[in-house]
Parts: sequence; structure tokens; C-alpha cells
Amino acid sequence: MFKELHPSLRNAMYVVLLSFTALVAATFYTIRLTYKHFEPVMDKNYYEIGLNYEKAIEDQKELLKQGYQITTNWDKTTILPSGDLDLNVTLNQKGKTVKVDSMVVILERNATTKNTSRYDLKPSNNDFIGKIPLKDSGTWNMRIIAMINGKSFEREGKIIVR
Repeated sequence: MFKELHPSLRNAMYVVLLSFTALVAATFYTIRLTYKHFEPVMDKNYYEIGLNYEKAIEDQKELLKQGYQITTNWDKTTILPSGDLDLNVTLNQKGKTVKVDSMVVILERNATTKNTSRYDLKPSNNDFIGKIPLKDSGTWNMRIIAMINGKSFEREGKIIVR
């Protein structure tokens, strides 16, 4: 192929050709991995969420000023064991338990939607209860969302599962 070139130049051309071939192979491998492990956008209705972002922030600030607070039976636990665990969630306003329309728990990992789970909690007296399956160990982002008279009140935090 490069027989008429000087030996040092011939070796350089082979290195360039080999590098180019490796680059093309790596590009196709990356594209294949991308299509194989594709994940859609985090939320299907992201546009509507973006439009209502300011209203959600104002609702959250207003409810915080009114003294609302979400408490759970997991608050004093730093590391949770894996398995199905009972979660009790209570919404308080200035120390008094408040009735809520609905309560939702969302568990998710950072930068991926693969393991995102949503659990609707069931009302029980003045609190909400549910069984949350914690199968995978590691750090999880937990969001608890309470609907109060059409307004969304949210609490975020991290839990560690061993």
C-alpha cells in the first residue's frame, strides 16, 4: 500500500490509518451504546412544568410562611435497610396535624429515569401510610408531595439504603 514511501514515513502512515480506523470504530460503538441504553427526557410534560414553575415556587413559599411542615417516621433514621418498609407521613401546620387531599412519594436516582418510582400513599386518620419497596442499595433522592387545596407542597431529601 505505501511501498514507495520511506520506511519512517510508511510507519507514520500506518499509524495514521490505524488511528483513523480506531476512531471510526469507537464512534460507531458509542452510537450503538447510546441507542441501546437510551432514556427519554425526565418528565414527559416538562413544558407545562416549566410554564407553572413560578406558580409552584410561590405556592411553596406561601405554604412555608403559613407554617406547613412534612414529617415522616424515617426522619431520624440515617441508613434504611433494604426491603419493603412502612412509611408514615404527616403534614403539620404550626404543630397541628392538617388534612391533605393526597400524598405522593417519588424515589429517583441522579441523572437517570431508569429507577424512578412513584408511590401514592393512602390516608389513615390524619396521616398517610404506604409500603415503599427499597430493593436497590445506595443513595436515593426522595420527594414527598402533598396537595393542599389545589396547591402543591413538596419536601425533598436523600435516603441511604443498605
